[in-house]
Amino acid sequence: MLEVTGRPLYEAKRYSTIRDLMMDTCSKHAELDATIFRRKPTLPEEHRTYAQLGSDIKALGTYIINSKFHGDKLAVVGENCYEWYVCNSAILGSDSVFVPLDRALPEAELVQLLLRSESKMIFYHPKHHDMMLSIAEKMKSGEIDIALECFVCMYKEEVVKKWPDDDRFMCIRDIIDEGNKLVEAGDNRFETNEIDPDAIRIILFTSGTTSMSKGVLLTNRNICQNVYSITTTLYVKQGERFFSILPLHHTFENTCDFFLLSKGLTACFSDGLRYIVKNLNEWHVDVCISVPLLFENIHSKIKEGIEESGKTTLINIMIPVTKFLRKCGLDIRRIVFGDIIKKLGGNLRLIVIGGAAIDKRYVDDFNAWGFDMFQGYGLTETSPVISVCTTAVNVHGSVGRPMTEITAGIYGVDKPNEPGEIVSKSACVMKGYYKNEEATKEAIDADGWFHTGDMGFIDKKGCIHITGRVKSMIVLTNGKKAFPEEIESVICEIPGVKESFVWGNRNDREAIDICAKILIDRKAIAKAIGSQGEATDEEVTTYLNDQMRDANHTMPAYKIVRNYVFSETDMIKTTTLKIKRPKEQEAIEGALARNNTNMREMNSKNLDKLV
Repeated sequence: MLEVTGRPLYEAKRYSTIRDLMMDTCSKHAELDATIFRRKPTLPEEHRTYAQLGSDIKALGTYIINSKFHGDKLAVVGENCYEWYVCNSAILGSDSVFVPLDRALPEAELVQLLLRSESKMIFYHPKHHDMMLSIAEKMKSGEIDIALECFVCMYKEEVVKKWPDDDRFMCIRDIIDEGNKLVEAGDNRFETNEIDPDAIRIILFTSGTTSMSKGVLLTNRNICQNVYSITTTLYVKQGERFFSILPLHHTFENTCDFFLLSKGLTACFSDGLRYIVKNLNEWHVDVCISVPLLFENIHSKIKEGIEESGKTTLINIMIPVTKFLRKCGLDIRRIVFGDIIKKLGGNLRLIVIGGAAIDKRYVDDFNAWGFDMFQGYGLTETSPVISVCTTAVNVHGSVGRPMTEITAGIYGVDKPNEPGEIVSKSACVMKGYYKNEEATKEAIDADGWFHTGDMGFIDKKGCIHITGRVKSMIVLTNGKKAFPEEIESVICEIPGVKESFVWGNRNDREAIDICAKILIDRKAIAKAIGSQGEATDEEVTTYLNDQMRDANHTMPAYKIVRNYVFSETDMIKTTTLKIKRPKEQEAIEGALARNNTNMREMNSKNLDKLV
């Protein structure tokens, strides 16, 4: 099997527990700001130092150790905030089991995960207060039966008028105060209690329905090893600021935040999607960990700004000039393209994209403008990062080489550029799936290789290229195979196309047709055809027919899109903005069935017109 193992680019300290990592971090960077945030977009910003963070983690952890919940499963749900860091580190530091839950789950699904995880205590954001009141009332009436005994609000000020007369509800600040009293009285067990770094201490449910989602079992060592691997691969420095926008229940944001905090950076919590550019400018963020959609949108706004300023020709001339100078050892990108950089706060230099593939053209443009945009790759089951591009090796279109001490391979393949399933082996690989031994055996083979379910190849430089998911692969009637992701990337190059979804549709002859739903921007299409305002349905159809014909000519005949519909309705997505493929396909097919039609009859029409 073709294998590649990552080597360090930088030195880093190695930790085996989150407790040791965070306590050392908070001591080392005590006087620096750990976080900057607002409770609401209209309120003044607040700062918390590393010293305060370390003190709060220790106090909460000490309280947990002295409580009946010590060692139990403790859940956390809610928006990204300072208190999330405190809860996460304190739970793991007390040697209890951390159960992060998706903040976007409706009540019924949240209850199901609390039931499945057997969580005894839940820390929640004020935005979840009404949901917690409802759950508590249903538990009291006997309508639901779960193990939960205690509800802890992350901050009480916003919900004080709705605070129940119920002993099960507590405020985290009161708990931290109690923990501080124990610490002041000489209780130092939080820092001295022995923690087995290889014991299962995290249950992280993957996206999907609550009955089908898998509970990934992780350890302190899993996360700490991944932090070490990232730290020895990417360069950041003390005092820089990073933007926290992806949900913290997701391992990509969670593990990367531990990495960034360990280096003494300041976390700037986003006020929300509407405020991204505003936040980047006011906080002068240096580093951003994100998913493709965010920077695809930013890219389109930058492009619009360039066109409106009349500088398109000048920039197109300067990009190859600056590329040539870089090869000669002179990097003047941030001087030449300073106006673009200023639009994103002036300091942003490092952008790491994960969670899904981003088209090569976005990476090309951002790097040309003076940003280091690196594509990374990983899964929850690998804690999560397996590989990432770097300044040393940045093959645009790839997800980089494996990181330090992580081995990746292409199963059953022994030559570069040959496709197959991507597998990985390292100390970052999960222990298994919660109460699902069969799924664990399917994912991790007898030799310790984790089978990712992603198809791809490794090039001659050792970089991984992903072609698609095994499960989303379309198998055509003639036996040929196509990956939706490859076709979607071609469609998304069409001006005016915001996003696309490709699937295999069974027609009335029982053959498989490749079909697509195309999310459009009417104003952009109108601009592309030289029209004013927004393009009509007829104009959209004429335009897309021409563009799709050209797109199909770039692909092998068996991959061409036979039928498409267009829409302005967003795709069904996870909280990390990945399309839920089965759900999206189900929604499209449901709309077709309700209207007694099919993709052949709907070809090139507006899907939103269906009831």
